[in-house]
Amino acid sequence: MKILKIIGIVLLVLIALFVVLGIVAPKHYSVERDTVIAAPQELVFKHIQYWRNWSGWSPWAERDSAMVVTIEGADGQEGALYQWVGDTKITGSGVMVNTGVVSNERLDFHLKFIEPYTSESEGYLLVEKAGGDSSRVTWGMKGTYGFAESVMMLFMNMDKMLGPDFDHGLMLLKEKAETEKAAIEKYGQMIQKINFPERTYAVVRKTVSLDNMQSFFANAFATLTQTIEKNRVRIMGAPSALYFSWDKSAWNSDVAAAIPVNRSFKAEGIEMISLPRRTAYKIDYYGPYSESGPAYSALEDHLKQQGLEFKEPVVEEYLTDPSTEPDSSKWLTRITYFAQ
Repeated sequence: MKILKIIGIVLLVLIALFVVLGIVAPKHYSVERDTVIAAPQELVFKHIQYWRNWSGWSPWAERDSAMVVTIEGADGQEGALYQWVGDTKITGSGVMVNTGVVSNERLDFHLKFIEPYTSESEGYLLVEKAGGDSSRVTWGMKGTYGFAESVMMLFMNMDKMLGPDFDHGLMLLKEKAETEKAAIEKYGQMIQKINFPERTYAVVRKTVSLDNMQSFFANAFATLTQTIEKNRVRIMGAPSALYFSWDKSAWNSDVAAAIPVNRSFKAEGIEMISLPRRTAYKIDYYGPYSESGPAYSALEDHLKQQGLEFKEPVVEEYLTDPSTEPDSSKWLTRITYFAQ
């Protein structure tokens, strides 16, 4: 009996201690880090606003190569979801929901961890001008502890747990944005004003998602080549892509796989598109197709600075055949924008 009494007293003391610790323990947490990036707000913010771009600078995506990400909704807009499933020892699983966007300035999101433990918090990223052509980026997160969690946090520190990850992520974002800015400046010096010649194209046109773009072009070019040969039409230039529109929220494009030909003809599934002779601006881009973004940004920035209005479509000419040149750094793609 005496032993049971002692055990009971000890348990009561421990319970009382737990309750007291729960009362005095912190109920809220806040983690915040910032850095200055030598790139303009608009360039930096596009890497933040769209969930698809987080893989390029997320410290957790870098750490967990097996992580699978699913994006739902209109990416870049309120309500878009970023769901992930990864190694339970590294990233676990969870979901982020875009809860508000101020263009080029702020993204707010709700974060819910599912595994290996459950928790919820509010996150935000701010982008502000920092003098010259630089931007200050602030990454923060805040939330509320449950009673038991608050006691645990007397012996742990959320800032020390998350702060280093925020610092590393901001460093990756800085590297990516500053590298892209340098590439845009480089391509800006390569822009040439040209007189685009009149051309007639045989095309397969469709609205295609970014994920299906490669397979679309492979199938469409095969169909076009066979049909052109069957109709005894002469090819007058390199295979091309004509981009008529780009929906950033849905990540799809109204695009045509196109081959210039010497005359029009009729065939099932094939359209004919003629582009007139007109003023255009071009860049000769060398490298993998997936890394041509800075060249596009340089052209768009050039037109904006010149006060010119873009006219569809954008033309990509694939002047190098990947089947004969395995080194993707040597692939030449001529990108042309029409403007007036």
